[in-house]
Amino acid sequence: MKSIKNIKESGQALVVIALAAVVLFGFAALAIDGSRKFSDRRHAQNAADTAALAGSLALVNDETGACGSLEQWECDAFLRAEDNGYDNFTNNTVWVFQCNEATANRDGAPLDCGPYEGKANYVSVIILSDIDTTFAKVLGFNQTHNLVQATTYWSKRGPAYDGNLVVALNPDPCSGNNGNVLFSGSATITLDGGGAFVNSGGNGCGMEQGGSNCPVIVDGGLGSTGNGNIDMGGCTVPTPLYNQDAYQFPPDMPDEPAECSMSGYPSPQSSGNTSYLYPGRYSSFPPKLTGSNKLKDNVILMPGVYCVNGDITWGSNSNSSDFTTLTGSNVTIYVTSGNRLNITGSNINISASTTGDYAGYLFIVDSNFSGQAPDCHVAGNSGNVYTGTIFAPYCDVIINGGSTTASYDTQIIGYTVTILGNANTHLYYNADNNAQSDPKIGLMR
Repeated sequence: MKSIKNIKESGQALVVIALAAVVLFGFAALAIDGSRKFSDRRHAQNAADTAALAGSLALVNDETGACGSLEQWECDAFLRAEDNGYDNFTNNTVWVFQCNEATANRDGAPLDCGPYEGKANYVSVIILSDIDTTFAKVLGFNQTHNLVQATTYWSKRGPAYDGNLVVALNPDPCSGNNGNVLFSGSATITLDGGGAFVNSGGNGCGMEQGGSNCPVIVDGGLGSTGNGNIDMGGCTVPTPLYNQDAYQFPPDMPDEPAECSMSGYPSPQSSGNTSYLYPGRYSSFPPKLTGSNKLKDNVILMPGVYCVNGDITWGSNSNSSDFTTLTGSNVTIYVTSGNRLNITGSNINISASTTGDYAGYLFIVDSNFSGQAPDCHVAGNSGNVYTGTIFAPYCDVIINGGSTTASYDTQIIGYTVTILGNANTHLYYNADNNAQSDPKIGLMR
């Protein structure tokens, strides 16, 4: 006779085996299908990154060509994604757009540009991929999905600092009564061809009118990374633009020129009442010479880069007695770290390099900046002419016209910038005569 116990237990092994098979298939799905999903995600992210970079490169290079209804930069991005296996057709969808495009023009893209939304100089590529499963089908999952995004920044070669004539790079609201950009003095200050920008945020002092006459802004504007931190004291000026993108600080500095590694400088050459100086490394500039080597009244700088390992002090109570006039075209004066400018007088007419790595730079003032910015004065009388960018991002730059004003065709980049004086000061900016920014492409997210 069969026992009742044996009858009840018959067939249990099949149930256990079935349940175990489901568990085993689950582990297999996790191991195999899960690995395929993670592998595809890495591959899709790399494809999105390279596609966004390809689109940005085309925009930087102004590439044009026939590509159906697409612009060339869009075509380049789609083709790069296709080269990596995402053809916008087979089990995947690819979206390509600039971050300032209207949502309606993005073909239903499931993501926006995040912190870069609304900004024209950003390209975004989104890839949605579908991965067919093998073992996970037993559990009812026929596909898994990945959604990845890449956003790149691009900018063409163009005027440095967006063509602003005056830029104060100090990223922190100043603690005293003066703004990081201050218009002061008893005369009229005119910015012609470019505006002024202050890099400090918050509601603290940023840009201020402190003089008796309102500044005049011609073909330019006022901008800030802050919100309401421009106080022009009721002056009629272009409506300030707030909450703008900040400039990098510390900034990228031009490389130290090869002249700074020279053992010295070539001997000056003299003819009549004129001495000629040549590019090289100087401990004082122009050099203080005595006897028969003493510089003549008129000093001419020959084209090239001058590396100065010391303060430049031209004017009253300085070495200005060593020359009556100082002229030079196609020159860049590089002041090494720990030194500064102090031009308070003299008859000076100098213009920036027009070619090479330092094209557009008249003065470059390097620094081992540790938090305390030194003063850098650039001033003079009506005989002074400056053409080219004054790049002193770690200096409190002070432009002072004195009783008469110099001629400035310059861009002024400082830690802070103060423009003052008792004579009308007209600062003019022509992008062709000043520093240019290099093209830039970068992966942001």
